Amino acid sequence: MASLYLKKSPMLDFHSSLTLPAPSRADRDVANASKGHCTAFAVLGEGAGIRVKAESHLEFCHLLLLNAREDVVDLREQVRFRHRRIEHVFDIVATLATGKTIGFTVKPEIRLLSGRFLEKMGLVTWHARKQDFVDEVRLLTEADIDPVDLHNAKILAAVRRPDPDAEHVARAVASGLVGGRSLQDLTVATGLHARGYRALLRLVRAGVLRTVRHEPITPKTLVCWKGDSE
Repeated sequence: MASLYLKKSPMLDFHSSLTLPAPSRADRDVANASKGHCTAFAVLGEGAGIRVKAESHLEFCHLLLLNAREDVVDLREQVRFRHRRIEHVFDIVATLATGKTIGFTVKPEIRLLSGRFLEKMGLVTWHARKQDFVDEVRLLTEADIDPVDLHNAKILAAVRRPDPDAEHVARAVASGLVGGRSLQDLTVATGLHARGYRALLRLVRAGVLRTVRHEPITPKTLVCWKGDSE
């Protein structure tokens, strides 16, 4: 996901020489706090990243999951679609490496029981695709969240900043793998302690290393070498 969210140049903080995250590209503001539901503000993407905001914990979870997908190259949140009398704000719009765009609407399953929202989304989907606003529309609920994937997405989101020197060492250690080996063993082999562990997680994030089993990532997780995509 090396090219994620680089459409806007990030700001530079000249006092600390740190690159700050790019501003959110949301079309709609999200309240800083709400008595009725969770709101979330975070930095996702690669490197300095980009600020994102979500109107619910469920939305934020799906942002994390999409952020962790290797085929997603761009994410926008709170994206407004208007056509004549039709208006809808997509919670997330993702662009895939193929160029395909998918508009996601996030709703808890209980909000779908009456059928009114699904009827509305049928109309929105028809117009959004006809106007080439998105290629596809999908509805996401809590049923679409795998707890293991969410756990791992949170970990991988935390290692967005590159460390080229440490990653070079981690690649050299891991590239000779035959079969699986634990992240803990590989970390020891790098000789870089926590920095080496983080570099290995960066390789998992990039898809260069794969977990052997579908499980929450821990130091004991077995990984195997996949290598760079062609």
